[in-house]
Formats: sequence, C-alpha cells, structure tokens
Amino acid sequence: MQQGFLKRSKIPYDLVTKKLNAWYMAIKSDLVDEAERIKVEAEAELADIVENHDALLYYQLLEFRHEIMLSYMKSKNMDSLETAYETLREIESQGQLTGMLEYYFYFFMGMYEFRRKELTTAISAYRIAEKKLFEVEDEIERAEFFFKVSHVYYYMKQTYFSLNYANRALKIFKQYDAYAVQTIRCQNIIAGNLIDSLDYERALDVFRDTLRIAESIGADYLIGMSKMNIGICYDYIGEYDKATEYLQTSLEFFEKTEHIFVTKTLFNIVNVKTKQKALVEALPYLKKGQSVAKKYGDLEYDAKFKIIEGLYFSDDEYSLIEEAFSHLNEKRMFGDIENFAIRVADYFYEEGDLSRSNEYYRLSIEARRKIKKGEIINEDQPDFVYSHFIG
Repeated sequence: MQQGFLKRSKIPYDLVTKKLNAWYMAIKSDLVDEAERIKVEAEAELADIVENHDALLYYQLLEFRHEIMLSYMKSKNMDSLETAYETLREIESQGQLTGMLEYYFYFFMGMYEFRRKELTTAISAYRIAEKKLFEVEDEIERAEFFFKVSHVYYYMKQTYFSLNYANRALKIFKQYDAYAVQTIRCQNIIAGNLIDSLDYERALDVFRDTLRIAESIGADYLIGMSKMNIGICYDYIGEYDKATEYLQTSLEFFEKTEHIFVTKTLFNIVNVKTKQKALVEALPYLKKGQSVAKKYGDLEYDAKFKIIEGLYFSDDEYSLIEEAFSHLNEKRMFGDIENFAIRVADYFYEEGDLSRSNEYYRLSIEARRKIKKGEIINEDQPDFVYSHFIG
C-alpha cells in the first residue's frame, strides 16, 4: 500500500486504529481468512482519513507481520516477505519508528529472521525488542513476545532459556479461554524441550493435551500439529509403527491448506521408514518432500532430505551429506547437527566404515560443545542486529 492512497478525512483516526488492532489480533491467532478480510477493510478505512504518518507505519508493520503468517499457514513464497522487509529496513534507517512502532519493528524482524532460520540475527532482534517491552501495556502482547523468543531458543537447543520464556508466556495465556491457540503453541515448545531432555513420556502427555484442546476448538492445523508431534515423540521412543500412523494422519491435515509443516511431516515419515529399513516405502515420500521443499525454497529441509538421500538412496554420494551439514553449520543449527551427525555416524559404523563413523561422532561432540557454551547466542556481539539490518 502506497502513501498516495491516503485521501480526505471521513473516518475518525481512533476507529481506524481499532481496525488495525483487530487485524493484528487475527494475525496472531493464525485466522487467515479473517485477517485477509480485515486487511481489506483497514485499507479502505485508511484511504478515508487525514494522512497520519503513524497509522501508515503501523499498517506497513502489520502488512509485514501478515506476510510472515502467510509464509507459515499457506507455505507462501518468501519473495513478497523480503520486499516488505526491505521497505521497513529503509523506514527504520531513517529514524521514523519510535515507541511501540519501534518495538514492533524489532519484534517482527526477529520473526522474519527466524523464518529464514537466521537464528543469531533473530535473537539479536528480539533482545532489542525486549528492551522496549516497557512500552507494551498489554500482557497478551508480552506473552506473545515471550513465546516467540522461546521458539528461537528451542531451535538453538538452549533448553533453560526456552523453557523459561515458554512458561512465562503460558502462565499468561492460560488465564484466558480465548487464547487456546497460543496455549497450544506454548505447550508444544515445552514438550519439545522435554524431548530434548529425554523425558518422552511427559512430552507425550503434553502433546496429547494439546491434541485434546485442538480438537475441542476444531482447529485442523493445530490437530495436525499435535498429531505430528505425537508421531515424532513415538519416533524417539522407537515405536515406529505408531509414529508413522500419527505422521501420516497429520500430513492429511497439513496438505488441505498447504501448511508449511507439509515438508517437515514428509521428512519425519521418511526418517521413520528408513529407520525401519522400509526404503521402497520411504522413497515416494522423499521425492515428494524434496519437490515441496524446492517449490517453497525451504533450504532447511532441502538439506535434511540430502542427508537421508546420501545415506540410503545414492551410490555412495556422500557429498550430499557434506553439503547438508555445511548448510546447517552456516545457519548455526547445532542441535540438528548433533542429532544428524549421530545418525550418520551410527550408519557408517553399521557399514563398517569406522573412519567416517568417527568423523561424524566427533562432529556431534563438537556441536554439543557449542550448544553448551552458548556460542550460537553470540553474546560478544550485542549490536550485530544493527549492522545486519542497516548495513
């Protein structure tokens, strides 16, 4: 939306602000159709008020947040998201954002960088936003922030920090019946951390609870998410038939709307079936997963599929595995490096290739060391985000 569409005064500014706030509420709850509808209404109302700089900036920030939502819920390509990002970068560099608008800028930038799996930059942006939380009076908005931070720390395998932020968010969301979606998200992060702590039974209990809540509110994608997580948990336990059953059911939910988790679910089905040595059954899921990852530019799962392909579906083309680990290392995804390095090392050990096996065992140990030291958090470069956004 360009500034030129702002015309003469017909609608009070406070009513437009209420409309923008309603749009933001729909976005935060992943209500795609409602968010799309309110977005159109907000644009129409903005066209009929006196030009207001803050209103336009708020709109542009929400438009960016809207695109982030669509990139998850509809597996939307990142092109429009990157265009909106560049526009906001230019606005921020001119010092036009203050107060809550500046908070939203860094908060949404953190989400954007996490979507790109630039974990260090994401957490740097969130740190800056956190310093501006005193501007935020709404405790639900603070809870939303705590959840988003917990998600990045979960990816970093910084379990203590992830659980701390997730529990702070959950404590707030659970007080309100209207925030069942947000409650489920927090519980998913908590259960994921329980898996990382090898507490699979407690994780299963949490995921079963999220499934119950999701079914009670009729949220298909959350039902799919809960079933996917239960399947992943059964994979860790070693109950592969149950894992496959839940994963295949979750795939049906995600494919209805082309949700971003289609790729993740396909990968986990392949992962389970290769553990069962069911390579013929795994291959169609591998090919489909690679196609979906390529279609949506999902470099994370493109790399993960390469590891599986390199191990089970190539003629000793181990360069695929090396490419995949190179990408994960570039993104500083040390948790994934640790897990997959052990998987690869075990494979080579069973094949009698002790040299390669030792190489990947060492890689897993090094990844664990980096996680424990917290190097991924990049504590020595607190201003990294400024050079990244503005430079």
